[in-house]
Amino acid sequence: LLLKIRYLGTFYTFQFGDVGFLSNPRLRFLIFVFYLINGVLLMNLNKRSRPRGFTLIELLVVIAIIGVLVGLLLPAVQQAREAARRSSCGNNMKQIGLAAHNHLDARKAFPPATTFRHNGTQTNYPADYAQRNSGFWNQSNGHGALFLLQPYMERQAAYDAIISENTSANYSKSAGDALAARQTPVSAFTCPSSAVGDMDPHDKRWTSVESSKSNYAVNGGPIRTWNGGGNVADITGLISVSLGALCKGKLNKPRDITDGLTNTFMFGEVGGACDTTDTGPNKARHDEDADICGVWVGTNQGFGTADEVMRNTNNGSTINRGRTGCFGSSHPGICGFLMADGSTTFISETINSNASGMGSYSAAGASATHATRLDQARHPDRGVFQKLSHKADGNSAALPE
Repeated sequence: LLLKIRYLGTFYTFQFGDVGFLSNPRLRFLIFVFYLINGVLLMNLNKRSRPRGFTLIELLVVIAIIGVLVGLLLPAVQQAREAARRSSCGNNMKQIGLAAHNHLDARKAFPPATTFRHNGTQTNYPADYAQRNSGFWNQSNGHGALFLLQPYMERQAAYDAIISENTSANYSKSAGDALAARQTPVSAFTCPSSAVGDMDPHDKRWTSVESSKSNYAVNGGPIRTWNGGGNVADITGLISVSLGALCKGKLNKPRDITDGLTNTFMFGEVGGACDTTDTGPNKARHDEDADICGVWVGTNQGFGTADEVMRNTNNGSTINRGRTGCFGSSHPGICGFLMADGSTTFISETINSNASGMGSYSAAGASATHATRLDQARHPDRGVFQKLSHKADGNSAALPE
């Protein structure tokens, strides 16, 4: 037995030391255990005494070895499954990116992050972008970018069913084909790692937006905007601080993204575990996983925060923070992003982030002026996370290795 173990130890140490895929120490150990079991069995069979069964000790040794093997293999299986889900999630984002670039080819610009109408001036932003019937102004109001990309994702019928309906901007009066289209899950908008039900975001948080969930939302940049204000100047200020690759109420062109398409977020994942440490006044809003997911159809506040379809990187909005205004995912320790050039990447939740002092912008004048917010957003001390979310801050920032 000692000679056999010595032989096996030599075989394990030298024969499989650094040979191709067998350089994996876990795999070498499994092979060693296999040969060890085989040696035990051979020793038992080669004995000249009359045939006998396993002794209790031998049986316990084999059971223990099998237990060790199972313990080693299960994490590997789980990691392989998560890797497959992460790959599928990346493919979802690639489909969204391809649709955005098909939109660019067809309309010479990317879609707006949201569309909205300013009631005071009776003006649509962008002007009549999604309107099919001039008698129904609501058809241009409150749409999200993912909805506007439906015709470029071979979902023209769903787009037509929803856009043809004369409903209020918050999608709360749907019926018939339009309601069915909104509630139908879209596989390209669902991360395989997310366990949230298809309609949970509507049922538990975004109750006024009758839509199935989306695990992907527009990057709104480092400034969170809200309140449309009372005149055109207010709206102009609001649009100017919408600094992601896609803009509220405006169609961005590649030349508007001066930091480069490869260095600017277009969409990011939304979802993951809730922030259970929040003891502030918003705690009640973050008790369900569904709160963190978005919806794909639109928002009841196209000129407001629009957290249903858009997330920001302003103060406190770090990755996997577990709040409605933040990016996050169900992938352990990482979050997926679609860049403006159509490429995808997964970024660690520990990415450098510095949004200190960065608040939100209100077009109604209740916060700092848009010029002040713009200066804060382009400050060179901003974190890499904030710089990658800004389309034109002039600060060099590349994706982490």
